[in-house]
Amino acid sequence: MELSTLVGLGGAVAAVLVTLFIEGGNLASLFNISALTLIAGGTIAIGFTQYGFKEMFSLPKYITRTIFPPSVNYKDLISTLVSFAEKSRREGLLSLEDTIGEIEDEMLHLGLQLVIDGTDPELVRSVLSDLSESIEEYEKTGPEMFESLGGYSPTLGIVGTVMGLIHVLESLGGGGGIEELGRGIAVAFTATFYGIAFANLFWMPMAAKMNYINKKLITKNMIITEGVLGIQAGLNPRIILQKLLCCIKEPEVRDSLKKQLDNE
Repeated sequence: MELSTLVGLGGAVAAVLVTLFIEGGNLASLFNISALTLIAGGTIAIGFTQYGFKEMFSLPKYITRTIFPPSVNYKDLISTLVSFAEKSRREGLLSLEDTIGEIEDEMLHLGLQLVIDGTDPELVRSVLSDLSESIEEYEKTGPEMFESLGGYSPTLGIVGTVMGLIHVLESLGGGGGIEELGRGIAVAFTATFYGIAFANLFWMPMAAKMNYINKKLITKNMIITEGVLGIQAGLNPRIILQKLLCCIKEPEVRDSLKKQLDNE
């Protein structure tokens, strides 16, 4: 479970509310059902226009994914690939056929099956690269949707504010005082607040979090590709280990994994 998603979203909302109270405001001043309807309802409606029903009904799935992301354990994956390399060097590539049925990862299963079947290395790389690109393209849908909705939300907020100001200006002819004018303008600007808040406290952070999770999946696929090709080439397991560690871009993560794997 990715608690950072919940902590981050909750902390951002809490920061806004604490600031409101410090400034002497109250929750009632931010409550505007018409503005909320325009921002939330309008953003979702535009999403249906751009993406269609299937993708928009997948929003809960994408949100859940940021809280319960797919497990990516570099250490276990690298250890598994290195152990496969050791086994294949001792007993031959066909010995991996005994363990392939236990592999749940689609890409690793496919790669090892191709190797066992004696497929040309260049074709193995091509097939795994194509699968990796397909997975990457599929995973881009969620972040792109959230980024788009995060762009529409503030714009709708401005639309709501302009509508509110038009109403306020129309009411001036009715003899309303300065206090009534001030309240009307304040209510009108809640639409802008909702639009900016939804975009920057929810849509955009969620898009960034999904992109962060997807980067881990891309790295995982790169590790699998290099590991499978190294096994097929019969490389020394120590060399394969170094090649797989090089797939990890973060130096601190790479160094930590190297120390853990060296101690095993």
